[in-house]
Amino acid sequence: MRTRPRGWARVYLALACLAALATKPAATQTAAMKTTAAMDYIATRAERDEMVRVPMRDGIRLSALILFPKDHPRQNLPTVLIHNPYLTEGMIRSFSLYIRSFIENGYAVMIQNERGRYFSEGTYTYLVGSGKDGYDTIDWVTKQPWSNGKVGAIGCSSSAEEQHKMNAAQHPGFAASVPISSGAGIGKVGPYNEMGNFYRGGALQNFWFSWYFSAGYKYHPVWPADLTREQMLRISKAWNMEPETLSTPNLDVGIWTLPINQIMHNLGAMPSDLDDFVNRLPNDPKWKEIDFGGEGDRSGAPTLYINAWYDVSVGPNVALFDYETKNAANATARNNMFMVIAPTLHCNQGRIESEHTIVGERDMGDARFDYVGLVQRWFDHWLKGIENGVTSEPKVRAYEMGSNEWKSYDTWPPKNAELVSYYLDSDGGANTALGNGRLATTKPVKAGTDALTYDPMHPVPSLGGQSCCFAVLAGGSFDQAGLEMRNDILVYTTAPLKERLDVTGNIEVSLYLSSDVKDTDLTIKLMDVGPDGKAYNLDEEIERVRWREGWEKPVFMQAGTVYKVDLPPLVTSNSFGVGHRIRIEVSSSSFPHFDRNLNTGGNNFDEKDGVVAKNVIHHGGVYPSRIVLPVVRSK
Repeated sequence: MRTRPRGWARVYLALACLAALATKPAATQTAAMKTTAAMDYIATRAERDEMVRVPMRDGIRLSALILFPKDHPRQNLPTVLIHNPYLTEGMIRSFSLYIRSFIENGYAVMIQNERGRYFSEGTYTYLVGSGKDGYDTIDWVTKQPWSNGKVGAIGCSSSAEEQHKMNAAQHPGFAASVPISSGAGIGKVGPYNEMGNFYRGGALQNFWFSWYFSAGYKYHPVWPADLTREQMLRISKAWNMEPETLSTPNLDVGIWTLPINQIMHNLGAMPSDLDDFVNRLPNDPKWKEIDFGGEGDRSGAPTLYINAWYDVSVGPNVALFDYETKNAANATARNNMFMVIAPTLHCNQGRIESEHTIVGERDMGDARFDYVGLVQRWFDHWLKGIENGVTSEPKVRAYEMGSNEWKSYDTWPPKNAELVSYYLDSDGGANTALGNGRLATTKPVKAGTDALTYDPMHPVPSLGGQSCCFAVLAGGSFDQAGLEMRNDILVYTTAPLKERLDVTGNIEVSLYLSSDVKDTDLTIKLMDVGPDGKAYNLDEEIERVRWREGWEKPVFMQAGTVYKVDLPPLVTSNSFGVGHRIRIEVSSSSFPHFDRNLNTGGNNFDEKDGVVAKNVIHHGGVYPSRIVLPVVRSK
């Protein structure tokens, strides 16, 4: 433990992804300047009730800070809850613009630590208890003399993921939810069943090693339960319960460790749930013990989802929006599911946008959006009953890259999207961008093949993409042209477009594969190639082929047999301009984004020796490998 001065900064080092949130910046005022002003306002205009201990149904007490507007009667106050596993002072800074707005508008703000974190009692176990603890917290708030009986929740990343089960618990006082970039709180929903984004297509997402090292530790020091609140307040002035670890050491080297279940041990990490998770396959029944949101959960409160195109969670996020729009517990909730999708990284919405919003390397144009204003109107309506027109605004606002403009839709996916198949074709040499791989709407009559050699000891390196919280991999959109000179990447490209093509929605991918090994991976990446040859990635997916028929049991390949492999759907919104080309890359690795398949058919997590695979993509004839794009025609 250490004393408080290094407190809030530690959150950024631990998370590497929980951004300081901001609203639409004026030309003369940066997001940092606004954050500083908001922090000054909170320091002078908010009263703090610290170390408030809220009892749960099992006797565990969760610690919270409650901020009240100064010079405002403590009565009839709506409350915004931020339920999270991070250091409170860091959360104040991260949400400072929102908190300032709430205080200015007469709200109480409750920042509460999950069980087992800092001064909250119990043992931290990832997401377990989020529904029950959330319900009990809301129940406690609504019974306080200062409460108006209405509670809303806001949060990004972990503090958003907690809201799914909280909402599904359907406490009558829970009036509205705002989950932002809820990256890992979603289990089975629509075409996704990824154990909270631990997997993607059955392949482990390696960013978890980074997050768990710095922020996911399981145990912490425990204080005697009979200490009074006054004693705990005095203790908290000297100890903030923050671990000494500041960053993941040598992760760029450590991530290459085999077997992968030794990575955390070799890094000297504290014990965490990852010690168990890394030794599970996707069909392990223990995954059902975690309180993921998803199908079967019926939200009781209206929800404003704020998502991002380059977030690790974007696919499950939009699928959950669609599911709750159809299945929420009551008509009010079903009819009031709203969504905003920004062109940013995880938890960066409102933080990085400018007249030239750069995400990775690509200029996304003026993507500014007044998130704080929208959220304030949202809570004013649902927690105060103000008729401000927020429910008459568009159900879906998604930023279309390429054209660099906000678009509005009534549904997701857009109901006017036309599904157009683009088929893979070649003369047998699609390897590298200099090869003869083609992508066209005409189904090729002649059968063909393209082969790649996948060596797990020399995988295709990841470059940008949908990621979060990963100390060794920057997310976003980057020019992939250099990577495309590798012989283990198959490249298929359309002819230059003669007219603009807007693609918005879920993208289906079906590939036909044969291999000389029992199991391997297939990866696909969708790109927008400009006239200058720069190939910017839009989304990518992976499928561990043994799981192509579902999680019930692995189904291994027989050498020489051709198998249809449906990859998880990609999702994006991009306008391909005149002269641009649509391109996909097909390979068998993207490391370190995903763990390497060692191609043996074994557990993979406890193996250190891999085998080289010769993988063959079949197309044309009876093997119509294709990608299906949702094309939205201009009115």
